[in-house]
Amino acid sequence: MGIPAQRFEPSPKRQAAMEVLSRPSVTYWQDVWRRLRKNRLAIVGLIGVALLILMAIIGPYLQDYSYYEQNLATGKNLPPSGEHLFGTDDLGRDVFVRVWYGARISLIVGFSAALIDLVIGVLWGGFAGFKGGRIDEFMMRIVDVLWGLPYLLIVILILVVMNDPGLIPILIALTITGWLNMARLVRGQILQLKEQEFVLAAQTLGASTRRLMFKHLIPNVMGPIIVMITFTVPTAIFAEAFLSFLGLGIQAPFASWGTMISDSLIVILMDDWWRLFFPAFFLSMTLLVFNFLGDGLRDALDPKMRK
Repeated sequence: MGIPAQRFEPSPKRQAAMEVLSRPSVTYWQDVWRRLRKNRLAIVGLIGVALLILMAIIGPYLQDYSYYEQNLATGKNLPPSGEHLFGTDDLGRDVFVRVWYGARISLIVGFSAALIDLVIGVLWGGFAGFKGGRIDEFMMRIVDVLWGLPYLLIVILILVVMNDPGLIPILIALTITGWLNMARLVRGQILQLKEQEFVLAAQTLGASTRRLMFKHLIPNVMGPIIVMITFTVPTAIFAEAFLSFLGLGIQAPFASWGTMISDSLIVILMDDWWRLFFPAFFLSMTLLVFNFLGDGLRDALDPKMRK
């Protein structure tokens, strides 16, 4: 007795419905943004950075005073009030205006140092990693020599030799060895990527070294580079504040968080707490929000975190 033939019927679902993807297609950067939004601390950091940039731009204009305007007669060491939101210092200068002018200086130094580190580090590390062999060995030995030098000592020595405190000497001093981390990071990533199939295919098709670097390799390293930049900015901001605190950075009459903190140390034993509190508070908050954002970007850009 034979087995009766089974009758197969087509699914009642429409063909178009069957082809609908269960998850919408998104690009790499859309997926990064989706994961970043789920990180609350990263969003706090992003909002904090945006507010900091906004106040650095408009903050000094919210009061009717300049960062260098003095009032020695009746305006010295006034506490916070409606007229002076953050009080005044020992020369009668408005602390609110000077804090946000100092934020402007700090952000200029931070972003400029990160940009210079990006250009030098990516080009140096990318070229060394791509070429390999003796060229890589020679270039990375230079990096190792610079890496072995005391960073702070080199920065202070350059500033002392130049004998011209200001933004340009500080940027030169911060970037003379600041690009080493970026170069090492990019070199390691390029060494891994240059053996991938898409690079070999591009080489087979006759792609030049320049095209391979800037079209195929460096765009695939942008994730770690962005994270490194995010951590470079607060490092440069803290270095500038520390140098200004030592008297080697921004000089009077310009305002810097480091110089404001240095000038206010004497008030620890006095009642003029606002002169030290506000620049120290905003310096700490700046470093904190940049680190929140950096941690969130690191997690969002990590392929292992994809779901």
